[in-house]
Amino acid sequence: MKKTITITISRQFGSNGREIGRKLAEYLDIGYYNKEIMEKIAKDMGVSSDFFNEDNQNEDGLYSISNRKLRSFGSIAELSVNSQVFERATDLICGIAQRESSVIVGRCADYILKDNPDTISVFCFSDLEERIRFSINEYDVPAKQAKKIVQEKDMKRARFYEFHTNQKWGDAKNYSLLINTSKMSTDEVVEIIAALYDKKAGLTTFKGAFQDQYIEHKSFKI
Repeated sequence: MKKTITITISRQFGSNGREIGRKLAEYLDIGYYNKEIMEKIAKDMGVSSDFFNEDNQNEDGLYSISNRKLRSFGSIAELSVNSQVFERATDLICGIAQRESSVIVGRCADYILKDNPDTISVFCFSDLEERIRFSINEYDVPAKQAKKIVQEKDMKRARFYEFHTNQKWGDAKNYSLLINTSKMSTDEVVEIIAALYDKKAGLTTFKGAFQDQYIEHKSFKI
């Protein structure tokens, strides 16, 4: 049976983790899963995929049903819905990991696959000022509100992760690799993770866009 490797990407808001994951999957020619997971769950549950937008998460990082005409069901129903969503996401992520090599962004995938030895879990972080500039330039976040929005996004991601895993979001012990994306380019980050992927997959050579760089820097070690 062909060995499958899963790379999970967790990231602070504005650290460019999503684009790193996309470029990494493209470079390695493997699957890429981000919104696709939630779109599949939305279809299975018969709800709009908009339900799973970050803007529909409450201050605890849980998807809110209060604006979906379900207010009367209260917090118990909200917890039940979120638990159901997480169970479905877990099943999908485990299925993907068994079926194919891939990059999976978010969704607590690092925790879900923590016992899978063929998983590389990455946490992307970045200096706050860098993330503020990134959010303004890439997401058109209003400059006056950028710092607040970045911090609120991180808080929701942290609480979502901690609610479902009982682990601290961004804690070094939960990941294979932590990368400060302020200190290197997207291509350099992709190169580093790709090297780890090739090592785990038992490959001895690099391919594609980074082959020449690797030949020039033979002293590079994982």
